Amino acid sequence: MRFCRRQSIITVASLLVISMVGCRSTPAESTDTAESTIYLSPMPVVAQPSPVTPNSAEFPMKCIGGLVVVQADDEGGPWNFLIDTGSSATLVSPEFAIRRRSRQSNPTVPTVWLRDATGQAVPVDSVLLAKVDFGRAHFRNVRALVFDCRVVSDHLGIKIDGVLGFNLFADARLTLDYPGQRIVMSELENEQPLRGCVLNFTIQNGVPLIETTMGNEPLLALIDSGSDGSLSLDPAGLALNFEAPPREGTLIGTLHGNHRQILGRIADTLHISDYQIETPVVDLSGNLTSIGGEILQNFEVTFDQSNRQVAFYRPGDDFVITSPPKMSAGVSFTKVRAYWRITAIAPNSPASRAGFSIGDLVIRLNGEPVDAWELTRYQALIDAGGTIEYTFIQGRDEVTIDADTFALVP
Repeated sequence: MRFCRRQSIITVASLLVISMVGCRSTPAESTDTAESTIYLSPMPVVAQPSPVTPNSAEFPMKCIGGLVVVQADDEGGPWNFLIDTGSSATLVSPEFAIRRRSRQSNPTVPTVWLRDATGQAVPVDSVLLAKVDFGRAHFRNVRALVFDCRVVSDHLGIKIDGVLGFNLFADARLTLDYPGQRIVMSELENEQPLRGCVLNFTIQNGVPLIETTMGNEPLLALIDSGSDGSLSLDPAGLALNFEAPPREGTLIGTLHGNHRQILGRIADTLHISDYQIETPVVDLSGNLTSIGGEILQNFEVTFDQSNRQVAFYRPGDDFVITSPPKMSAGVSFTKVRAYWRITAIAPNSPASRAGFSIGDLVIRLNGEPVDAWELTRYQALIDAGGTIEYTFIQGRDEVTIDADTFALVP
């Protein structure tokens, strides 16, 4: 997911289909009118852990489809948020914005525009939130965009109330501990040293980038917790060797509009400091190099913004990570509770040979209504391999067709 203040970057947010990536919004060119698009700037944000735990606050996180979900047990909650380090902006649902809008005078600001999955630019409100609280970590005076998160909620199978961008944590040390399923926020003055491999990061358009290498080629990559993929690679200027050649997958919905994945397996090794990701699966359909949740979920990742450093840590001495095959059902969907509508079919896949068509409505999988298949369970079904039974609604009739899952990238 990624939103905002980045050019040529994608983010999680709107109108995502069955394969999800981070969201982004690309501002339109500024004009002299009051409706001009603006780049979002960091707002004053203060992390205030309670005196009981003076230096840090720790709470559980969920990893859903490679995406980080954290819960705010705030008034009227609980509220579920995605943490997206690939976005500079914070987005909140209309319901949360109404409850947390600051009573301070809020001067008129230009309209902010986001692009939905159809590629259309839509205006959204910019609001000042009085507070956003996560346990003992308290954030005040938070600038956010109001965004309808229902499509993201339908996709993940859990109510999502917003997306927390990287700028929110400008005055806090942030740890995303994927293996430990926890998040730690602490004060910048925390004297505890970072553990693991420590890298410097730079900030471009409000998001963190690090120096990596692919084989012997230097690679500047975005750390993107808002992407559920492995490695999104801009192939321009790179001499790439493939172990499994690129092939077309299904459609991905982003704020730039829908695009078809082009996935393959690189024969080289991605180096993140001393860690080696061997023959990673890459998506060549974007124009930005970024490291997504499929790789990040192997690590405890800590951002120290005071020193512009990020630490990658894994318990033990295992510095080599292998990338498993990329399994696929060969179809992507837009999802509502009663049915899933097919939006794309992978070429030369079992689903295409079985006669699936774009626009078909699936009401059951393996005999169970689709609303029983939240994202984690559905992904586990695909990863297990085998055959899936799809029940379609055609007028007043129901039609059941079987299709095998397959290794899109061996």
